Amino acid sequence: MSDYTILRASEAPDYTGGDASPFLGYARPMGAEQIALNVRVLAPGASNVPPGEDPTWGHSHNRVEEIYLVIDGQVTVKVGDDVHTLGPRDAILIGRGTPRAARNEGETEAAVAMISVKMDDPMGDSHRHEGFWPTG
Repeated sequence: MSDYTILRASEAPDYTGGDASPFLGYARPMGAEQIALNVRVLAPGASNVPPGEDPTWGHSHNRVEEIYLVIDGQVTVKVGDDVHTLGPRDAILIGRGTPRAARNEGETEAAVAMISVKMDDPMGDSHRHEGFWPTG
């Protein structure tokens, strides 16, 4: 007997409610019990922040490490004081407590998969870092 679930890309919920830079959920709608998988599609110039939020802020997690895996395009990531540009199939492991932010500074759309353990309360485990990555 096999146990699996398929979620087509067109069925993945957009947690931004239709923003130009969707934040697509995969693990929760598939019923994953242990892992979290989201895909952030970033329009040129977009930052990985909730719609209407300040693009200069970053965040960290108390108990959770994350892997950001670039699927398409280029994504610039700030971790602590360091800034790195990642391309397709590049990944970064970000430890718990490390401030982070991601943005698309390119001219084409980018997509990044965000992978971690499942959090019962993602916002409760997160801390905002205001002014973490000021824009020019």
